[in-house]
Amino acid sequence: MLDAHSAVFARDRVHVAAVGDITAEALAGALDDLLGGLPETGEPMPAVTVPDIQGGTTVVDFQTPQSVVLFAQPGIEQDDPDFFAAFVMNTILGGDGFASRLMLEVRENRGLTYGIYTYLVLGDLAVSYLGGFSSSNARVAEAIDVVRTEWERAATEGFTEDEVARAKTYLTGAYPLRFDGNGRIASILVAMQEADLPIDYIATRNDKVNAVTVADVNRVAAELLQPELLQFVVVGQPEGLAAATSN
Repeated sequence: MLDAHSAVFARDRVHVAAVGDITAEALAGALDDLLGGLPETGEPMPAVTVPDIQGGTTVVDFQTPQSVVLFAQPGIEQDDPDFFAAFVMNTILGGDGFASRLMLEVRENRGLTYGIYTYLVLGDLAVSYLGGFSSSNARVAEAIDVVRTEWERAATEGFTEDEVARAKTYLTGAYPLRFDGNGRIASILVAMQEADLPIDYIATRNDKVNAVTVADVNRVAAELLQPELLQFVVVGQPEGLAAATSN
């Protein structure tokens, strides 16, 4: 175990490495001081699992004027060859804030929510495709119907050339803005290591996005999006939805 003095000394050395000039040898020594007391191996990790998502709606009764909704279906692994096509697809469907289809249909056209989002959950041991929104108890059932309709439309009709082009421009243009400080850069590098991404990922990531075609996006939408497995969990007192699981 490190004593308090050694821990503080090692911390300060690592801090210098984060904000100033340091050699690889000096950094290695600082990390040894800081982490040398840790065991070489830990407890075995749990097995990889597939989330039990079967579709339907579950209502959790809670006294509030507004219902909170989470919805999910099976997802896609980050090392899947179709991941970047799914990444672009999600940006169009629900991942691009006010420019997404779900935001347009659920908020802008019908005023059912202040915001709605979707994202690909890339857990170490399980993946899923998750989304969420809040809506008044009186209108949340309508909002859920709209989400299901848009999910089905995306799966069966796909997306347009313009939608795909705009999503790719957004994703590639926003990516460099993440590297605006040592702390954020360090976090990105740690996330890359945790996800076992290649060392050149930062340099090649936008190329992978740009390589995605409309045909890729629409094929993956047809394969990945499963309206029949889209499962909603509603916390509140929604009108028109029973406080039980239903299909």
